[in-house]
Amino acid sequence: MPRPRALVAYIDFKSPQARLALGPTLAIAEETGAALDWRPFHLKPRLRRQELDPASRGARHRQVRADYRRWELDFYANRQGIEWVYPEAELDSFAANAGLAWMRRQDAGLRQCDAYVRHVFAEVWAGRMVPDDREAVEAAIVSAGGARAGFGRFLDRQAGAELARAADEACALGANDVPAYAIGDELYIGRAHLPVIRWWLGGQVGEPPV
Repeated sequence: MPRPRALVAYIDFKSPQARLALGPTLAIAEETGAALDWRPFHLKPRLRRQELDPASRGARHRQVRADYRRWELDFYANRQGIEWVYPEAELDSFAANAGLAWMRRQDAGLRQCDAYVRHVFAEVWAGRMVPDDREAVEAAIVSAGGARAGFGRFLDRQAGAELARAADEACALGANDVPAYAIGDELYIGRAHLPVIRWWLGGQVGEPPV
């Protein structure tokens, strides 16, 4: 069986899990020679839960779960040596995701899209970039070798529809979160599947990791 040589990766720049998956995903692509095809999957904002009495059992349990998720993310970020400033509120990543759609629209090469994804993830999660700052996104586009001219018009008039189409494409494959990976007809959701993805891209030698 020939090795699949392309790895489609759906990402949203506001996702901490997608940020943590960046380094391992890049390493797998380099190790196996697979071409990374970055695609934006703009997730809808999470619905605000009903406020609970802080002294109630439900509120305490919710806080314990939130604290554990935060601890787990911080732990893995520290293990990877990532500059990590966890935001207190959910980020608005529309402009940054639109920037990736713009890079793909102007047929930027794989290296340019790679450079954009690396730059934006690093800057956003180090607290140096707000992902809804259009000037910062334009600077990231230029830094990655993309064209700035026309991006503002795209952001204002076309990006919403383009990101919606990209999300519909991801959902049609079965994706409901990021990072999500497609290899041929196989879809994997979450960075926990990266060992299996490495096995697929490496030619499926031996038993698949489980």
